[in-house]
Amino acid sequence: MNQFARIVSSVFQPLLMPIYSILLLFVYTHFKLLFANQFWMIMAPVILFSFVIPGVLIYAVYKMGLVSDLSLKIRKERFIPYSIVLGSYLIMIFYYHRIGMPAWFLMLAASSIAVILIAIFITIWWKISAHMFGISGLLGGVMAVSYFIEKSNPFYLFAILFLLAGLVGTSRLILRRHTFGQVIGGFSLGFIISFLFVWIGT
Repeated sequence: MNQFARIVSSVFQPLLMPIYSILLLFVYTHFKLLFANQFWMIMAPVILFSFVIPGVLIYAVYKMGLVSDLSLKIRKERFIPYSIVLGSYLIMIFYYHRIGMPAWFLMLAASSIAVILIAIFITIWWKISAHMFGISGLLGGVMAVSYFIEKSNPFYLFAILFLLAGLVGTSRLILRRHTFGQVIGGFSLGFIISFLFVWIGT
C-alpha cells in the first residue's frame, strides 16, 4: 500500500501539475484547433519552467544541505523551494504574455503563483499539502475553462480528476505526510484560487 501511495505521489507531484493542465487544454478545448501547429512552442516553456528548472534547482539546494528531504517534509524548509518555483513561474508567464496568449490562459498560469504565495504565508504557521493544491488547482482550472471558455460540461473528465484528487489525498495520508486537515486545506486553496483566476481572466 505504501509503495502504491509513493507512486501516486510521484506521478502527481506539484511540479508536474502545470504540464498536465496545459496538455489537457489540447485534449478538451479549442486549443487543439487554434494552436495545432504551435504545440511545442506552448508546451516547452511549461516543461522547462514548471518542472525542469525548479526540479534541478531544488535538487541543488538539497545537495547543499539547505533542505533535508526532497519531499519537503519539514515545514520551515519549504521557503527556498517555494521561492524557486515562484521565480520560475514568473518567467514562464512573462514568456506566454510576450507570445500573445489569451488573458484567461495567463490567469490560469498566474493562479499557480497566487497559490504559492498564499502557501508561503500559511507555511509560517502550518504545513499545508502542496500535492493537494497542485491537483486541485488542475481540477479548478479545468472546470473554470470548461464552464467559462468552452461552455461545456465534460462530466467524465471532472469525475476522473476528482477521483485522482481523492487518490492523491489518500496517498498523502497513508504516507503520513499530512493530516486530514492539511489535505483538505490544500485542496480548497488550489481549487478556489485557480477557478477564480480563470473566471476573472474571462
